[in-house]
Amino acid sequence: MTIPLLPSLEGLLVALLVGFLIGLDRERAEARKGRDVFAGVRTFPLIALAGAVPTILLPVTGPALLVASFAAVASVSVVAYLRTSAEGDIGATTEVAAIATFLLGALAGSGQLVAAGATGVAIAILLVAKPRIEAFSRALTTDEIRAVLELAVISVIILPLLPRRGLGPWQVLNPFEIWMIVVLVSVLSFVGFVAMRLLGERRGLTVTGAVGGLVSSTAVTLAMAERSRSDQGLASAAASAAVLASCVMSLRVAALAGIVNAGILPRLLPVVGAMAVVGGVGAWWLARSASGESVASGGHISNPFSLKAALTFGAIYALVLLLVRAAQETLGDNGTYAAAALSAVADVDAVTIAFSRLGPVADGWRTPAAAVTVAAVMNTLVKLGLGVGLGAGRFRRQVAVALGLMAAAGAAAGVAVYLRF
Repeated sequence: MTIPLLPSLEGLLVALLVGFLIGLDRERAEARKGRDVFAGVRTFPLIALAGAVPTILLPVTGPALLVASFAAVASVSVVAYLRTSAEGDIGATTEVAAIATFLLGALAGSGQLVAAGATGVAIAILLVAKPRIEAFSRALTTDEIRAVLELAVISVIILPLLPRRGLGPWQVLNPFEIWMIVVLVSVLSFVGFVAMRLLGERRGLTVTGAVGGLVSSTAVTLAMAERSRSDQGLASAAASAAVLASCVMSLRVAALAGIVNAGILPRLLPVVGAMAVVGGVGAWWLARSASGESVASGGHISNPFSLKAALTFGAIYALVLLLVRAAQETLGDNGTYAAAALSAVADVDAVTIAFSRLGPVADGWRTPAAAVTVAAVMNTLVKLGLGVGLGAGRFRRQVAVALGLMAAAGAAAGVAVYLRF
């Protein structure tokens, strides 16, 4: 039986690259420990080939060669582990990575090149990020660990059990879809929180604003307003962080809308793009103004996820769906915009997702995109009010100017885009 040449070469190449990538980290890790290398940058590619070659030859040799090859690699790994554990090192990362590399080589040999390559990259990242992951694990509190478990519960257990049909007035409340959105937003918020913890608070207020904007730009604005009151020497830096969070909020709106329904993006991107650019320039200017300030720790944003927060967001989202549909049925487009403006005071994400999911109406995407624009502008004005009302010193003036310009840019871009076309 003839083995196809090109697919075989592709599988062998991916196996070699995956083995080299993992072996590169293991070589450096073993060298840092000051001990003999069990498997490094040369051995790991060979282990991957030991899995790929028998898999490619399965039609000729059957499974016997693959089983024997795996047994050989596993035996060497066990012997290496027994030797290192006898020396007082009970870690088994390199040995387990060797077995995983063999299996990835077999996966590549079977033709699953993307899966093998992506998994290899993920393993390499996991190995390289060991110090940060361990520091993140140690930094987690009991409440935050419980929040992670709650996030897993709503994602893996609750979601599959929910009905997948429309309920309630106008059949707009689909429990499965509503909870899927809750999971999406919760995961995005938690990703922002993890990034914040891994980067560390010592990176300053700028990191807090940029990463915190993924969590909640309103929460960042409130935190920065409090910081300006407690340390007026950091007023400009705090204002820069607050404005940067709103800039990230604009990008988050575009990302959420695109994930739910990419059709809205051609109408929406000019508006959120204008707000993001103005906000970015404002944050940069304020950061330059803060160059003479004594930059301290960037503040602390606690884990944004909790079961209560998820339920609250789900209720808000369902209410927005009902409010938007009722406004459309009774008042037409004007009612839609009023509903968007009122709902954005509480949560701009829920408005963005609701209008994106509803899809185009009689005039295409203009009305849904304009409603999201109204929500983004209103939410920015709400944060402006919070900053001015709760902040102190230069912070109040700087936030008012920067967020005011962001809102004006969004409104002007909306008028240009939605009234002309």
